[in-house]
Amino acid sequence: MAANPQDSCDPLIAALEEDARAQASRLIEEAEEAREEMLRRARDEAAKEADERLSTIRERLKRERAATLNSARTRAAGLKLGVRRELLDGVLVEAQKRLVSLPDAEYGRLVTRLYEALKDEWEKARPGEQAIIRLNPADAARVRADGARVEPDTRVAGGVVLTSVDGRVVFENTVPSVVERARKVMVPAIDKLLFREALP
Repeated sequence: MAANPQDSCDPLIAALEEDARAQASRLIEEAEEAREEMLRRARDEAAKEADERLSTIRERLKRERAATLNSARTRAAGLKLGVRRELLDGVLVEAQKRLVSLPDAEYGRLVTRLYEALKDEWEKARPGEQAIIRLNPADAARVRADGARVEPDTRVAGGVVLTSVDGRVVFENTVPSVVERARKVMVPAIDKLLFREALP
């Protein structure tokens, strides 16, 4: 019996088909592996990018928070300083009011002392030169002018102002001027007394 050519082809075809199926299966497996690898890489890159963005956002938020906090601290310190200065100014204004409102005898001694001190200062700085005495009309009787010209001046409160005849030289010794001159010494002392620390 003669061999059927189809029979000899069948195993060959079957082997080829089997080989093709195996190759197709390997290709499918490799494609699946490649797809899984691509997905893994994409997930890794997405996670890395998300981490980087999150880190960037955290850093930005940290900087913004620090800037906001610094700004708030600066504003708070400014407000605190403003309140302290306002309180200190209030203390100095109250001190001036109390000095000007002393009982009559004490106030008279104060005006006399302010005048005597200013007269001594004038004589040292401008020996032999006559000064015009300016003071509040209510205080005129408290000062011994010794023949000097006296000009009433309602703007002068709690003290005396001496001026040259031409008006170019002015010496002042009033409660407000004394408080203002003493301010540099008084403000830190009052501040320390009130707040237990001196102003910057």
